[in-house]
Amino acid sequence: MTQSKLDRLWRSYANQSRSITLVRWLGYGLLFLALLDLAVILIPLNLTDPVWEFRSTGAIVDRLPVPLIGFVMVFWGGQDYRRPRERLILKGLTWSTLSLALVLLILIPLCLVNSMRIYNFKVGNINALRSQRLALVERLEDKLSQTNSVEEFQQLLNQAMQNRSAVRLDTSQSLSVLKAQMPTYLEPAKSAIKQQATIDQEQANSERPGLLKRAVKWSLGALVGAVICLRIWQETRWARKKSYL
Repeated sequence: MTQSKLDRLWRSYANQSRSITLVRWLGYGLLFLALLDLAVILIPLNLTDPVWEFRSTGAIVDRLPVPLIGFVMVFWGGQDYRRPRERLILKGLTWSTLSLALVLLILIPLCLVNSMRIYNFKVGNINALRSQRLALVERLEDKLSQTNSVEEFQQLLNQAMQNRSAVRLDTSQSLSVLKAQMPTYLEPAKSAIKQQATIDQEQANSERPGLLKRAVKWSLGALVGAVICLRIWQETRWARKKSYL
């Protein structure tokens, strides 16, 4: 082989080495950025909140392409052009792909369950608020029935209706007549409470398909990511061999 051919081979080797090294450095950078994103998503932890868990799952899955590309770039070229200090790092990274795959598989049922929990939580809050407000109206009704004067009746009614237009009573009427007319004063408040609860329930029902759609999307994304991570783990068994370390 002539000297010119040897020079060309050497230049080709050097160029390939520099290119692969650049790709790997970019992969390490992407993994570091993905780690920062993960820290921002998970801190502070709020594992008892289904809304936080649902949104965090979606944020993790949506950013999944970055670490997957990073892993592929880091392992690009296999064992060629590696430095000795990379060996332990690569061993840790290859096992981290398996760990990530297991986490993504766990997120699939968690995402679906949390979508149902969020809907049930909203419906429960709507019903609880409706019952609470109706109970306040009933307590007001009890207090009004126990009043001893028209002035006291008027004062209690105005305090209860302070967020609405004030109710003016005909003070010429007797207290017993005013008490008999209590349903006339309180029924609009009860109707407004029930109407608001119906509106909130309809809104929750309208949001449910979108909630389920996001849950399915993120679950499928997590499944695809888990399969890719397992495939990367299988193809990087060379990094786990003692002979390589």
